[in-house]
Amino acid sequence: MAGIDLRLSDVDPPLPEPKRTIYRDIVNLPDPVILGMTIRYFNFDDVTLYFQITGSGTGYSFGTVNLGSLASGANAYINLDNFASRAKPSAGSLINGELDEQITLTLRAYTDAGYSILKWTFNRVISVKFINSSDPAFTVDIVNNFDDGTVQGWAGTGSGLDAGFPQVAVATDYVLSVPYSLKMTSDWYITGPGQKNAYLFKSITTPNRNTVYAIVDIRVSELESDTRIGEKNLRVRNGTTDLIFLGGPYAASTITLIPLNKWMRLIVPLAKNSVIDLRYFLEWHVSAIGVSNFTYVWIDDFKVISKN
Repeated sequence: MAGIDLRLSDVDPPLPEPKRTIYRDIVNLPDPVILGMTIRYFNFDDVTLYFQITGSGTGYSFGTVNLGSLASGANAYINLDNFASRAKPSAGSLINGELDEQITLTLRAYTDAGYSILKWTFNRVISVKFINSSDPAFTVDIVNNFDDGTVQGWAGTGSGLDAGFPQVAVATDYVLSVPYSLKMTSDWYITGPGQKNAYLFKSITTPNRNTVYAIVDIRVSELESDTRIGEKNLRVRNGTTDLIFLGGPYAASTITLIPLNKWMRLIVPLAKNSVIDLRYFLEWHVSAIGVSNFTYVWIDDFKVISKN
């Protein structure tokens, strides 16, 4: 086994890493397209190492991020926001609404804090699949844009929250398709500090076609920038099975590990002809309570598309 490892899954070495694919929908994406991801990295060496991550791929521009020290035998998660960019693919460059690419992530480990004495290098190749959800090759099976003023079958639940929360309703404060988005509000003033979670959920039945995707635009925020709160992870789930995991595992700290105050597009492939318990799940830690204790999640332009 190499002295270091890099993963995008929750599978631990020495088991092989499952194939990982990042899905992007070009509809209404800005140009250039920005790429972010959550990685997990491991130190199997006998000494503390200093880690650095970068990448490469045709047409891509990658940053280089110094991750700091990691003790012998330890592993860590980090969400790499705005890690890479590329020109937005044209609709004409996608065949039957899809384009497959590969990028290489390069993890380096140094023995010094100045990142000058290189000891280990580890490469991980991952796939990036661009889709065009408006391409005629796809059938649009479900659209929830909440613009009829209803929640369109979505509900919310959570743990560690005050009675009556989370609250789920249409909203106008942050919207992608006017006039409404869907907003989940969580409060915990009475229940106090500790581990909290809340998720939006809906049961959907997927079509009997070979390729099925669920697409959503999602945004996470707090009432205000609050040092008492640390958002740990944002997940897309089928029941309790993670389909996408952003951030890191729960820990009793106020360090936030996911992007806040920005729209993110999350895309997952789904099994065909199946009943899916789809959940958009947020987990966070609260160290103390105060007058205002609100966390928010918005979604907009949810859709399921499919093709043979």
